[in-house]
Amino acid sequence: MKPHVRAAVAAIALSDFSKRNVTSIYSYAESKYVNVDVTVRGGQVNGYDYSSSCHIDGSLPSLYHYGESCHIDLQPGSNGHYDGYDYGSSSHFEVTVNGSEVEIYDYGVSGFFFFST
Repeated sequence: MKPHVRAAVAAIALSDFSKRNVTSIYSYAESKYVNVDVTVRGGQVNGYDYSSSCHIDGSLPSLYHYGESCHIDLQPGSNGHYDGYDYGSSSHFEVTVNGSEVEIYDYGVSGFFFFST
């Protein structure tokens, strides 16, 4: 999964789980804030990825990243856990939200990535 897509997924999961708007998210892998503005209401995602200058929207679990022209599945589970699939990289991922922190395990690169607000 590309880094800006990973950050957008982290912001979407955080917004969905916390029931609040996320305007940016800190990527520990990139050591910087990523500007992505996301609101999730009733499973409906409305987001804008400023790094790609594009929208990300859809209804959970089916999302579309217009900058990458690809679908993303993000299936909410219980206790802040999400299962996902990025069609752009053809890889599965898992997301765990804990408070204002997000952990993503990306099976495409076999690695953990951490984010916070």
